Amino acid sequence: MNDIKILSVVVPCYNVAGYLSRCLSSLVHQDIDGSAYEVIAIDDGSTDSTGEICDRYAKDYPQVKVMHQTNRGLGAARNAGLDLARGKYLLFVDADDFMVENCFKELIDTAEANLLDVLAYHSVDVYDGSPIPLVSEAPKQDIKVQTGAEYLSENFMQGPVWWFFTKREIIEKERLRFPEGHMLEDSPFTPEVILSAQRMANIGKVCYYYVQRPSSIMHSRDREHLLTLLGDYIFAYKSVDEVIAKHRHKMDESAYTRLASRRDSFLYFGIFRALKSGVAKEFYQHLKNDGLLPLRQLDKREFASKKWNILRLLFNCPALTCGIGKIYGFIRSLIPQHYNLTLFISS
Repeated sequence: MNDIKILSVVVPCYNVAGYLSRCLSSLVHQDIDGSAYEVIAIDDGSTDSTGEICDRYAKDYPQVKVMHQTNRGLGAARNAGLDLARGKYLLFVDADDFMVENCFKELIDTAEANLLDVLAYHSVDVYDGSPIPLVSEAPKQDIKVQTGAEYLSENFMQGPVWWFFTKREIIEKERLRFPEGHMLEDSPFTPEVILSAQRMANIGKVCYYYVQRPSSIMHSRDREHLLTLLGDYIFAYKSVDEVIAKHRHKMDESAYTRLASRRDSFLYFGIFRALKSGVAKEFYQHLKNDGLLPLRQLDKREFASKKWNILRLLFNCPALTCGIGKIYGFIRSLIPQHYNLTLFISS
């Protein structure tokens, strides 16, 4: 793996046997020669047939490389892929998601022609059991090249790292790594990448299918998992706060407000999750201990609905919020588990 490639695609894999073939097939059937790029699949200690599927693709497609490791989490798996990557550019793809066919060449050509450090693109959601949405060919548009800070000033702050096609050089130069041992691990990594970019643009077309599945890491209802995740919402807040402090001199007020709002939103979503899991009181205690209350108002450009102002007022009253959470939990206990509570209430 010492030969230089134009592109490295890093795919962390953990117990995704039902999705992995679709993902890897989308990566090996692209519009550039297989010898020009590499797909690095990191099997993170899977206990299903994920590892075998990775090995099968590596046997059939020379561009696929596989590393098997003991389970260390998504951040560690992505870092392992970074260590192995030899491409000029990097893509991170989650193993339950997949790429649009024949998009690699345009991403590479656009990045090369405009000397880009980071190239953003769009995604479309795919739901388990539903047809895959058709992606129509987007009309060609002029590429607007900006610094990462300028881009952030004018565009919605996208958090997932899989939204960006990145020059590996800037990741190595800035010594960027994913936090290990935490979920939401791309929360500090993505803004670091953006704010380190001297030349960034958005290609304006859909290149990525994001699969929403109930059994994914972010949708687990296991209590121990949820308590860990709630701590990671606070970790994400603090990590993004560190990124803001590091790069504040680069950002105008618009960019700062967007990123600060992204930081603060982790606390809102943490309270949402705490209410659903019945641990709102414990989460509020963590927020109080860390001096994170009261919640700030979110940026109206990205959180325009009036409900966010209402939620801020509600969430800044812990006793009232926890009381609502108890009522929700009681109602939920009366309803059979196989019912969707939202549908049940609205029917």
